[in-house]
Amino acid sequence: MNSSSRIPPLVQPYVKLPRDDSLLLLTSTLGASANWLLTRFLCDALSNHTQDGGADEGHNVVLVSWMRDYDFWKQEARKGAGLDLERLKREKRLAFVDGLSGLVMGDGTGAQTQQSQAQRPQQPQTGLHPARLTKEIDPPQRPGQILPARGPPGRTLPARGPSAPTAQPARPTSNTIASSTTPQTRASQSTGHYTLTSLDLAHLRTTLTSAISALTSTTTSAPRKTLVILDTPDVLLTLSSTPSAAFTSLLLQLHNTPTVSHVLTHLHADTPLLSPSSPAQPLEISQFNLVTKVAHMSRRVMEVRVLDTGVARDVSGVVRVTEQSVGWEGLGLEEEDGRQRDANDSGKGKEFLYRVKGDGSVKVFERGAGGEG
Repeated sequence: MNSSSRIPPLVQPYVKLPRDDSLLLLTSTLGASANWLLTRFLCDALSNHTQDGGADEGHNVVLVSWMRDYDFWKQEARKGAGLDLERLKREKRLAFVDGLSGLVMGDGTGAQTQQSQAQRPQQPQTGLHPARLTKEIDPPQRPGQILPARGPPGRTLPARGPSAPTAQPARPTSNTIASSTTPQTRASQSTGHYTLTSLDLAHLRTTLTSAISALTSTTTSAPRKTLVILDTPDVLLTLSSTPSAAFTSLLLQLHNTPTVSHVLTHLHADTPLLSPSSPAQPLEISQFNLVTKVAHMSRRVMEVRVLDTGVARDVSGVVRVTEQSVGWEGLGLEEEDGRQRDANDSGKGKEFLYRVKGDGSVKVFERGAGGEG
């Protein structure tokens, strides 16, 4: 797959993962969605690159989403980036962790049970006595009688009506049920699809560890590094009393995993969430602390927001990129992407305008260049 045809040239250097292992942060607002940028990260990480005379097989990706289900990402990736997520899951390049269905929408089996109960026909409401109503609805079954049939003597046929009750098969025991459900659970995990069923961070860490191990264990040659994408994990602050410090600690644990090279976190940065009211609410304080801490820990911060001047017909929003001048492991003097970092421009950031079209393509241009065409 040629990723250069799907990724706008101006954001190509910033969608490409840094050479050193690092944390990345992507923020968005309510009017400017960052889905198009996340799919470009997927496109670059899952594509093969050729650099320095050798072939780069890309990265494995573990995508965790708390606000969007798998069907949404499957359609978005195909339309915007030309990715077949089903094929990538079969090839053990991608694992999806569903944080929406099991936590917010409930279990799928429970929904099916409620639907079957809703479709079950209700008994008619009449003024009959309950015992008489039972007799009218479920008449007693007559035992099978043997009646003489018309024909030669000695020939008999069973009477018309319900036959005699037959022996019911034995109900499966708990061991039988466990053995029948275990292959389904393993099959769902073998296809690279996981579902979060608890808001506990320990459960999230265990699920991510299983997904990362499943991807790296299938590599025959040198194992690929893994990119972990956390889409809107700040939902945990709303649904539970998870402190921001506990989540940042989880980020550092993921970053220290030997097979994980980069962790990309997508958070909301709307003004009502980052500007505490008077008096400040606990959710506002937690959101502000989380965004601030992750921003300080990240090597690269990308921001997607609407225009400050309002809505424009040919502009969807603004994307801003800020690179940390000094990393944790170096002094910021190393070369990246074949060019020396400019010390005067470091830390100031760059801004581009973008326009998302109806077919899923995105055009990124500098201010004054215009979004038509």
